[in-house]
Amino acid sequence: MEEAMSEAISINKYKDSPKFIYAGFFTRLVAFAIDMLIISSVESIFRNIMSFDMELKSGINGPNILHWVLILAYFTLLTYFNNGQTLGKMIMNIRVVSLDGERPSLSQIVSRETFGRYVQNKFVILYIIIGFSPMKQSLMDMLCDTAVIKNDEYEYISDNL
Repeated sequence: MEEAMSEAISINKYKDSPKFIYAGFFTRLVAFAIDMLIISSVESIFRNIMSFDMELKSGINGPNILHWVLILAYFTLLTYFNNGQTLGKMIMNIRVVSLDGERPSLSQIVSRETFGRYVQNKFVILYIIIGFSPMKQSLMDMLCDTAVIKNDEYEYISDNL
């Protein structure tokens, strides 16, 4: 176990940066599934409240707009205001950090959650990158200089170095 833990610990590209244990693909997938279950529940409530036909006269698909607004608001706001964690990430005890070890900036989070969600949902195959990246980063994590880390192990490593 100690050997596996030492392999998972990496130093990122910033000099004198903290050590992290990165969250793997399946941990992130479970957190995402939990988040999507929460978003679907909220979306269902909104749709029941707005029982009128949501198809707008201009041809814009109202339910689709509601869906994307909820997703972007949920992931962006919670990640920014909740120390890099959505509810799913809290349950799985992981969080998003900037590669310098600090809380991600608003611009990093907005880029990661808006552009990243859109592109990676269009090209789902891009999520495979997480499994092969040394820091378990998605394409958008790489572009935004962020990573998803495990909380407990980070605290353990920080306290015991």
